[in-house]
Amino acid sequence: MPHSRRYPVAAAILALFAQFPAVSMAAQAAQAAATAPAAAASQPAVAAQARSGPGAGPTDWIQSDDLTLSPVADDVSRALATARAALAAKDNAKAAESLQAAARALQAQADKAAKTDKAQAAADAKDARDVQVRMAALVRQIDHTAEQVRAGKLNSTAELDRTLTRAQRADLDRRWVLMDVESWYPLTQQPQKNFADALIQFAHKDYQAAAKDVRQASAFFRLEATRAHGDARKSLQGAEAQLDKTAAALSRGDIKAERDLTRSFAQADHDLALAYHARAKESLARKAYGEAGYELKAAAQGLENAATWSGDEARGAAGAAARDARAVGDKLVSGARWTEKELAQGFDAVRNGLARLDHSGTGTALAAPAASAASDRGKG
Repeated sequence: MPHSRRYPVAAAILALFAQFPAVSMAAQAAQAAATAPAAAASQPAVAAQARSGPGAGPTDWIQSDDLTLSPVADDVSRALATARAALAAKDNAKAAESLQAAARALQAQADKAAKTDKAQAAADAKDARDVQVRMAALVRQIDHTAEQVRAGKLNSTAELDRTLTRAQRADLDRRWVLMDVESWYPLTQQPQKNFADALIQFAHKDYQAAAKDVRQASAFFRLEATRAHGDARKSLQGAEAQLDKTAAALSRGDIKAERDLTRSFAQADHDLALAYHARAKESLARKAYGEAGYELKAAAQGLENAATWSGDEARGAAGAAARDARAVGDKLVSGARWTEKELAQGFDAVRNGLARLDHSGTGTALAAPAASAASDRGKG
């Protein structure tokens, strides 16, 4: 069983993700089982208490002409995806109708931004007001585009993509800050599933498929950066850039060792966990206890994810810390009684766990992986 010996982390990840009801991973794991039998893994499954179900992630993606990926995860993106499919099928009437539906969904989100809770953190309220203004402009742009499609002046997805500038696409991403936490939380495990899929594809030497999985993960970091503030936002933007470099190196066949991938994944997961931890503290400060609970649970999962790439010892230590944090998060989400001591222990568990990974070389002190060096050589 050569794949098991050459790709030990991939084997462990397969066992880990067998616990998640993810549609994409189920087929992948079944396919890879013969060549990468699973090692025991202690990481528990995320029990997402949300309307869309545990571990639910996007089943489709929008890829723009510049290769930018966006998940189909809300009413706006679903309508845009339908419009693109209709345009590709030369059904301009349906494409125009779907674009108008996207504009109406976007307007509804802009209206939501206008009604932002006054108890919201100052930074969040400012973001929401900014998003409202930008969305209003986008609504007008999309309505105008719908009329052009209906009139037959736009007849391809490439032409459709050119109606939005890069800055306007970034504005479209900013609606992520308005997503309610119960809709957002089930998506938080998606990057780790993409990383696991990428390792499976890498083990099978399908480097283009592996690169696509990494780009999908990078798309989530781009979106999560819109929700973050200060240093956390910079870290997520840096992680996105590093993942894009890793994907490019995979596409060129420049990555030869599993470790070059797992180092990049560990750093990204670490940065994401830190961002979730920071968000949890912000929510707690404004007494949004339910949101703080979900965000703390996401931070705990991120800690475990980061440790997953570092071996059994790191995974075991992180698992204990994550369980403590998750227990507190569950209480915050459910409205159960909690003590200040429990709260401090839960938040400290994640912070200290991430600090231990830093000390071991998994976190922010980690040197850039070989994928970056390979990418830089490719520019020369």
